[in-house]
Parts: sequence; structure tokens; C-alpha cells
Amino acid sequence: MSDGTLRCTGPAGEPPDPVAERREVACAVRDGVRLRTLLLVPHGTGPWPALLTRHPYDVAREEHEGILDVGRLVAAGYLVALQDVRGRFGSEGDFVPCAQEVADGADAVAWLAARPECDGSVGMWGASYASDTQFSALLGGAPALRAIAPALTPALSALDGFRFRGGVPEIGSTLAWTHYAIAPDMIARLGSAHQREAERKRWEATERAIVSRDAFRAATRDAGLPERGPSAEAIVGWGLDRLREPLGSARHREGKVVDRIDAVDVPVFLIGGWFDVFLGSTLELHRRLVGRARETGGPVPRLLVGPWTHDNLSGRTAGVDFGPGASADDLGGGDLTAQHVRWFDATLRGGAAEMPPVRVFLMGADRWVELEQFPPPGTRTLELYLDERGRLTTGPAGAGERRLTSDPASAVPTCGGAVLLFGPFEAGPAEQSAIEARQDVASWRTAPLTGELTVMGAVRAVVHLATTGTDADVVVRLCDEGPDGSSRLVTDGVQRGSARSVDPVTGVGERRPLEPGRDHEFVVDLWSTAHTFLPGHRVRVDIAPSSSPRWDVGPNVFAPRGEPVEPTTAQYTIGHGTARPSRLVLQLVTPAPRDDAGGNPPRTSGGRGGSGGGSEDQFRGQFHAGG
Repeated sequence: MSDGTLRCTGPAGEPPDPVAERREVACAVRDGVRLRTLLLVPHGTGPWPALLTRHPYDVAREEHEGILDVGRLVAAGYLVALQDVRGRFGSEGDFVPCAQEVADGADAVAWLAARPECDGSVGMWGASYASDTQFSALLGGAPALRAIAPALTPALSALDGFRFRGGVPEIGSTLAWTHYAIAPDMIARLGSAHQREAERKRWEATERAIVSRDAFRAATRDAGLPERGPSAEAIVGWGLDRLREPLGSARHREGKVVDRIDAVDVPVFLIGGWFDVFLGSTLELHRRLVGRARETGGPVPRLLVGPWTHDNLSGRTAGVDFGPGASADDLGGGDLTAQHVRWFDATLRGGAAEMPPVRVFLMGADRWVELEQFPPPGTRTLELYLDERGRLTTGPAGAGERRLTSDPASAVPTCGGAVLLFGPFEAGPAEQSAIEARQDVASWRTAPLTGELTVMGAVRAVVHLATTGTDADVVVRLCDEGPDGSSRLVTDGVQRGSARSVDPVTGVGERRPLEPGRDHEFVVDLWSTAHTFLPGHRVRVDIAPSSSPRWDVGPNVFAPRGEPVEPTTAQYTIGHGTARPSRLVLQLVTPAPRDDAGGNPPRTSGGRGGSGGGSEDQFRGQFHAGG
């Protein structure tokens, strides 16, 4: 690797380049492997605090395509380091996702802190895998790492939106990531033309299986994909193997902080998206860090959540435009890069911490609000009960039931939501009318609202269900139905019946089959949202047996070790009434907090997602009489 050339000014008529020097250097980690690192050096006389990002997607792209303007980071007086992780692009070694980043991350921070251009303090930033590497460095022991800014992060757990959700494998995002994001560079790095051609053919076979949807057939997990063993596309095989691991496997903890919150002892600025596949991990990590700060007196984390997907921070997605201030390039005053500069100025240089503890975008009202905590104090619980006439009511209705058929051979298509997929499966608040028209999707809705109803906090559904099978998947979607009949997704979730006793974050608990014909209670976690239902709109909930290709299509048959089994059609019976009170549980705020929420009450503690208090009576007047 060679040093870059000095470049101090841009073309005539343009302002000077904020980067005085670009260098390509090698960072040698403890086993001698050399990691390509691009150093962007500021003008002037150092040393400077350093900002580091590490990921497997070619860090050279960060100079022009990253979530931050790295030139402005350098102009603010930071030494910026962009590093390819082991086994990717310009770095040596073999790539083993997650597991390798603990030691390599700690070594990279120590190496950067010791450079003469650095003053010994390091901060890290980055989204997705580049957020994982920040926490991994802390797990490896990195005393020079003084602050981090992880975005869209799966770092807490592999089981709540990363590899699984509600016990159901995230087959779609696993294939999307391994096949599209990781495999091409792995193929290019193979040592011989023969190896590259063989792996390229396997890639093409996987591509055909994805396009034809054979890759997502029920129960077979890799049906239509190249055969296992030497015929499998290497990284896709790795991903599918992770989905076969038991939920409590130690492999799912590699590089994750679920058991090591104590290691996160530096200031943390968390960035999330309401339609990000890792929203649950982001919010639960924030909750746990807030709890630890209260216990230890350590730094309180900051949280920013926008109306964003995993790869789109524009505030425009799935046919909805949340307004110019919803973009990471605006944020209603100052963009995401400016937020990071303020954060690192405060945490690495001792500047004023001007950021609010929590700032979230309130969808529906389409504005930002500042909070002391999330959910805000004073949140109330509203339970909306399912009835036999397709209505959501504020009290249990008479006993009744709704039936639908779960046919694994005809799975319900994925349509929007917090997905990380491939075309045409766009993430976001997609219109659901075509999905809701299916015979295997059951819907309930409130009467039109007479005033605003603001949901801010956890959303869950309690579904009483009997099945003719020995396992069942329950997909629940919260939607906003407009006066014109359109129905847009707000948030969703899934729960596999056999995994109802398994902790969704740690994987602790035993999977058990369902007893056919018996009523079983499913508690489906729809994570959280911040959304205002406007007057004239309806709160709508849909229940379905699948969402493919997002989630593995269940076979309706209990498989103790996740092994392939012959799928079968099953009849689902959803109960309601006093004895079987299927319901949607929402956290509401009244009135909705305003942008200038500087007078919020002090923080209060709460469980996962917070808890509500008070009666539902105050909300009954929000609904017109009738259905």
C-alpha cells in the first residue's frame, strides 16, 4: 500500500479542499494481518482527535457516498480514518462476519490512537455493520475509544431483527446481505480464475432461486439454492447455517453486547429509523444504556430516530414524502453531519452538549419532537379489542372468532415495513390494500377518529389463536387507514408459536409445539413507533400467517431443531371476547408533544418499551359511533 499525494486546493473558483493529505496506509493487527486504512489529514498542525469507521463495503466510497460528509469532519479538525475490515476489499485475511471484529476493532483503535497525527482520543461512527464494529471494539478493550455514534444498529442481539424476529428466521435479509452485499467481493478475491468462475456460477444459481422465489419456499430453508457442501455459494451457506443455529446458540452472541452492556462505558449517540430492520435492537439498546446510566451515573445515551429505512435517509419512501425536514440532509435545522460534529466536539473535546436526550420524528404530524426520554413520561395505554364484525373497540366484545387459512404454498407477500430486501420489496409505509384483499389476511379497524390520536412508544398485539397444525406464525401489522380507504403500514411484527417462551433478545427459553385445536395466546412485538392518526382516519390492524420473502414461511409443523419438514395447510381460528381477548395494545400521549418540548417532565424508568398508566376511558371519545 502506498501513500496518497498531497492535495491542498480544488479547481479554480472552488473553495480549498478541507483535506490537506490523503494517505493509504496499513494497520497491522495482532496476528500480522494488514488492514487497508485511508487517512484524511486536516490542514494545520496536529495532533487531532481521530474519527474511525470500519466496515466490509469498500471504505473508499465513504468519501463520496457515506451517511456523513467526511470532508466536513476533517474541516472540523478531526483526523479521519476509513478502514476495510479483515478479508474485504483492500485488507488482507479471511472475512468471518461479526466474530473477527472484537480483536481487530480494539487493535485498530489502539493503532490509530498511537499515530503521531492523533492526540490519543478516538471516536467511531457508522451505520449497520459499521455500527457493530464500534461495539465490538469496546468489547475487545479499547481505552482510547472515548465516544461512538452507531446508526441503524443490530449490535445488541442477533435475534430481534438481525437473523430472527419472534423466533422466525429473517430469510430475506440474510440472503440479501450475503448474496448481494458480501459475495461479489469474496468471489473477486479468490486466487484462481477456475475458483472465481465456479463461485460465479453458484452466485448465478442463487440469483435464479431468489428471482423465482424458490429460495423462500416453506420449511426447506434453502430449497432451490445450490446444494449444500462444496456446491454452495460460500457466504450464502454461512448465512443459512446461522439460521439453523438454535436460538440460544453462542454463535448468535458473537460480537453482540446482549450480555456485555457493562462494556459500553462511553457516550453513545444512537441513530435509528422507524422503518429500519434493526429498529428493535436500536431502541432496546437505548433502553438498556439509559438504565445502566441511572445505575452507575455514567453517560446518558442520545437517541435520534427518523422516518427512515435501512438504506434511505431521505424521508421519502414507499410513496410517502414526510417533508424536507425529514431528510438526514436537513433534520429541520442542521444535517446529520452537523449533529455528529456537535456530538464529537462535546465528547472528545469537552464542548457543550447541546443535543437533546431524545429527538424523534412524529409521523402523521410530520415534525420532529424533542423528549427527555422515549417513550415520554405520562404515556397512557390504550387497548383496542378485536370483535366479530371486524371492528376495533375500547372494550371486549361478545365471544366470537375469525378463521383464515395458512397455506405455505401461497404465502402472503411482503409489502413495506422495516425490511432489508431487494427489488421490488421497498421498505417503508407501503399501501396495503392489495394485501388486505387476500382471503388469508384478516383485518379490524376503528371507527373514524374525531380527533388526533398519537401513538408514541411500544406497540404489541395479543392474539388468541387455535390451529390445526403443531406450529403457527402470526404476522400483525398496524396500519393508518385514510378517509379515501387507503391503508398504509405503520409498524409490524411476527411471532412463531413454538418460540413464544423464548426471550426475543437473549434466546433463552424452550421451543415447544402447539397443541392442535387448543387456544394459545400469542404476544406479538411490533417494536415501537411515533405516529399521529389524524381526524377522519382509522386505526387498522391486519393479521396474516406469513410475510414472504421477508420472513421464513412456516410449515405449520413443529420442527424441534429447525430441520426441514413437509409443510401442511392449517386452519387458524382467531378468538375474541372476554374469554379470548385478542387486542392491540398502544402507548398514547395526550396531547402530542410539540417541537419546543423543553419543559418535559424529568426522566422516569420503565420496562422494555416503557409502560403506560391511566384509564382507557379518556380515549373513547376519539371514535365516531358505528364501524
